[in-house]
Amino acid sequence: TIAAIAQDRCTIRFENSELSIKIGDGCLIYYHEFQEFVQRRVRVEEQSETGPLLRVVMKFIGDAVSADTRQEYRVSAINAGLTVTLDGEEGCTIQEISMSGLGLVSDRKYSIGQILNVALRFEVEDYDGQMVVEWIRQLDGDRTQYGLRGLFDAKGSDMLRIGLMRFTQAVHRQNLQRVSGAA
Repeated sequence: TIAAIAQDRCTIRFENSELSIKIGDGCLIYYHEFQEFVQRRVRVEEQSETGPLLRVVMKFIGDAVSADTRQEYRVSAINAGLTVTLDGEEGCTIQEISMSGLGLVSDRKYSIGQILNVALRFEVEDYDGQMVVEWIRQLDGDRTQYGLRGLFDAKGSDMLRIGLMRFTQAVHRQNLQRVSGAA
């Protein structure tokens, strides 16, 4: 239950909760704002327990964005052989990419709302920044597919945005060449 909401933070009460929430944790919250379903990053600032109630104060990070539809076209990158480094895990295979995010496969376990450091290498340039986990799909074995969205208000966000744009354009060109028979 949302107990209070202000311009830069909200207070949420959980009943009979066994949630493991710590100060400093980041996550996504979903809610309706002006008749639109949106998501917004938050970071836990305070927490207190009184009996069966857990009260958590969360600070908003960045702006609310639509959670209903994709904002941009995603390009399949399955045949491109592109990889990224995700929180130090090298060789994560990109499955799909857009100018604002990507889908990739990882051997590690991450959670929805978790903020991760991402490093892309395109041709001879490195691009890095932060992305947030938006969706998770368990694959066969220990591998997991993740959908990540760039956090462009974070440090280094311009470089990440440029890298995603260059990756997306290159993969789209490769796909068009393959379909046209020019590849």
